[in-house]
Amino acid sequence: MTSALIRNLSVATGYLSLLCGIGAVALERPWPSTGADLPAFLEANRTAVLWQALLFLLGGAFFMWFLGSLRTFMIRSEPNRGQVTMVAFTAGMVGYGMTMLALAPQLALTLPDRGWIGATTAAMAVDLGYVLLTVANAPIAVMYAAVAVVSLRDRVFPRWLGWLSAAAAGGCAVLVFSLIDPTGPVAPQGWLSYLSYLLPVVWLAATPTVMLLLERRRATRPGIRITVTG
Repeated sequence: MTSALIRNLSVATGYLSLLCGIGAVALERPWPSTGADLPAFLEANRTAVLWQALLFLLGGAFFMWFLGSLRTFMIRSEPNRGQVTMVAFTAGMVGYGMTMLALAPQLALTLPDRGWIGATTAAMAVDLGYVLLTVANAPIAVMYAAVAVVSLRDRVFPRWLGWLSAAAAGGCAVLVFSLIDPTGPVAPQGWLSYLSYLLPVVWLAATPTVMLLLERRRATRPGIRITVTG
């Protein structure tokens, strides 16, 4: 009973990561388009910017814990010693590690003793964080693609979740191209970027739910390997 509870709580960290992300998005403020306006923006919105970064950091930490549960869940049903599962786990850790690192410039700009930072330096720090955050979508896309493979090939998850994983991988890949055209549809405020961000949100809401349901089914039928046919 205790081990099952711990296992379920570990899976539930996916929900906690999602909730932290939603809370961080709720604190989003429109950043100024010019570096000259950044010092005034940071002074007026310091609390919101700080808590947004902290919530994203906490959400990333929860997701890393969830990745451990995802790896354990996937490797039980994948052949070849979990090769693709390891790809998913490693790519997810790298991607979310980069995401958390990308928040460092934003946090640095909110420190109380950083009011002396000039507009040019502040703009460079914001751009550095944006680039790191955007590049992080590449390994995260690999993570989703690996989950799609073990879902569609090995039936670790239902087929619909496999296709959702593939769509999330495509969405993250699209976000990488915002570095090429920061004013087009894949830009942070572009219509395609909103869709690309929405797909991982749906995935993170669905995947822990499916894992918990399948674990409950497995617990009621000990010794029987469950193959997902949906």
